[in-house]
Amino acid sequence: MGTDISSIFGGISNAGNSSYTLSDYASIKNGSYKKLMKAYYAQEKEESEAAGGDSHAKLLSVKSTADSLKEASDALQSDKLWEKKEIVKKDEETGEERKTFDYDWDAITKAVKSFVDAYNNTLERAGSSDTKDVLMVGSWMAKMTSKNANVLAKAGVEIGTDNKMTLNEEKLKNNTGTAQFIFKGYNSFADKISYKASQMSQGAARSAEKMGAAYNKKGEYTGGISSSIKDKVDEATGKKNDTTTANTDKVDQEIKNLRSKRDSLKQKINSEYNTEKRREYEKELKQVENELAVKDTEQYRKNNSVFF
Repeated sequence: MGTDISSIFGGISNAGNSSYTLSDYASIKNGSYKKLMKAYYAQEKEESEAAGGDSHAKLLSVKSTADSLKEASDALQSDKLWEKKEIVKKDEETGEERKTFDYDWDAITKAVKSFVDAYNNTLERAGSSDTKDVLMVGSWMAKMTSKNANVLAKAGVEIGTDNKMTLNEEKLKNNTGTAQFIFKGYNSFADKISYKASQMSQGAARSAEKMGAAYNKKGEYTGGISSSIKDKVDEATGKKNDTTTANTDKVDQEIKNLRSKRDSLKQKINSEYNTEKRREYEKELKQVENELAVKDTEQYRKNNSVFF
């Protein structure tokens, strides 16, 4: 159960700072991850071509998957998860119960499995995306994980040739110190993945938000024919312009307030160093972005316009 702490620090401390080189990605240029790598190395023109293209539904799906990864990452950082406690174990042969003071390995294993599954799902979704913000964050995740593959393996999280994580439960149980260093607390591997998952979620939400066609204050489609042009045509042809007007002032203000709140929370997150406080802000930000994803849409404006 010994742990080479120096090797751990050498692996993780530089995970987010080292420069990107082609050799770093020698083992992760296959399958859906090819697009992740391309997104990082592409020239500005190529990046521009790769940006956009995802449907609104796909972007919300990416956001949901990234949110799940953030939740799984945050769960691993809980101090309570890594505390030893009195555990009652039952002998399968005799049925006899005995008490022992140990880690709750059922809870720990379940939490790590959730993280592994969420990570694999998120990288798979990111690899099939055509949205630049999503691709860039996915590339960062893949790079950092690759750089720390040896350290992760010591804690039972092994990275395969397909770049996906698998869990070796025996290694996890036999290397408690390594596992805690990787998953527990501020600036750990799990904390960095949590932060990047949040960025991916925000990037997908922003792109989805931009896709929705907006109504103007008169309830007209911004992408449709201009009402002024229509009025002139009707006037020229002698048609009476007898139309119903929709006012969206109230819903526009509601959405404006949500956007302002979202931007304020992002600033707080970027300037907050207290892990618990940052998580509170991120949780609140997620709620605001989910609300925006529903309300900052053409259909919501239409349904909540005041007609006269």
